[in-house]
Amino acid sequence: MVIYTYGHQYPVTSVLESNDKYDVYICSDEETGGLCRVLRLKDKSEIPELVAWLSEQVDPEVFTDYKEHFMFDDSLCIVMKYTQGLTLADKSDTEAAPLRERLELFRKILERAVLLDIPDYFLDKCFYEKNIIVAPDMTLSFNYPIEDITGQRECAPVKRAEQFFKNVFAREIERKVPDELIEFYKEMPELGGAGMIELYSRYYMMMTALIERNAGNEEPKSIWYKLWDKIKKVWKVLKKVLIIALLAAAVAYLVFAIKKSKSSEKEEPNFDSIGTVTIDKDK
Repeated sequence: MVIYTYGHQYPVTSVLESNDKYDVYICSDEETGGLCRVLRLKDKSEIPELVAWLSEQVDPEVFTDYKEHFMFDDSLCIVMKYTQGLTLADKSDTEAAPLRERLELFRKILERAVLLDIPDYFLDKCFYEKNIIVAPDMTLSFNYPIEDITGQRECAPVKRAEQFFKNVFAREIERKVPDELIEFYKEMPELGGAGMIELYSRYYMMMTALIERNAGNEEPKSIWYKLWDKIKKVWKVLKKVLIIALLAAAVAYLVFAIKKSKSSEKEEPNFDSIGTVTIDKDK
């Protein structure tokens, strides 16, 4: 099956859900070579109002995770970028990330929210661990399950951000340390009213101050991080030893070559015979 509009085609690779109200597909994005999530709404009575709302709220040139919306077989299709990979929920279940890594992760989420100018309804989806895809280099991508878009367009993403923050920094909030992080957590309800830019700005200042104060005194790192640190330290020492050994070997070879050259110069040719003819040196 292929869902298409005038400019694009979306071949369906799998069906996530199908009922009387909507279908949800994972499709190939032939324009980018990646994947997209397509929500196909079948209730015609909801379409005019929803199209007007989307046109007002979403700017695909800025909010690039939003691909487009269009009519297909009397249904409204909304196309969102989709990324496969390890979710933050899966990562959290298998790995206890150090504080520094979690601080950077939350910063990246806020930064992406600001840069993409994500509308509130979609932004609310970004503060669920199961909707965040974490690449090995800590690049983040969002997936947007928007099946409830017809009945839940008014959202409070800052409230979701507060709960998400509480989940990510549960250990610190329970212990009530460090002070900078706890103070920011208390300020979040007030900061949320000022918008995501103000929230990001205040968080960035808090994070910078906390990292500077704790420089060289961070919490214990994960086993793999410690192992990698040890490998790097051992390699530094081993590299110096190898360099010294190579220099010593080069010097030894040079001394040997010089001695051999001098001894060769002192040796005179000694011809006692040529073939079967014996040379008498007394004549």
